[in-house]
Amino acid sequence: MRSSSDDLLEIMKTLASNTVTLQQNIMSFQQKTRSSIHNLEKQMGQVASRVGKMEAQINGKFPSQALNPKENVSVITLRSGKELEEKRSK
Repeated sequence: MRSSSDDLLEIMKTLASNTVTLQQNIMSFQQKTRSSIHNLEKQMGQVASRVGKMEAQINGKFPSQALNPKENVSVITLRSGKELEEKRSK
């Protein structure tokens, strides 16, 4: 006949075993998640590079040519709050 202390000991062993298994599963999942995130970051970098090249081709510029951001600016606001408007001559 088993005593309650034997039953309690068996429950504790089962709990410890299940805890170790759970920790191993969590660690494996975390590693797979890190790997997936790394792969996604790499793929997003490749997509950004390709999109940049396609935009450059559409705009008639080579990827190494810097774009002029002033083409899209009409007003510049200084830290003081003063606004400067660029006067363009066409």
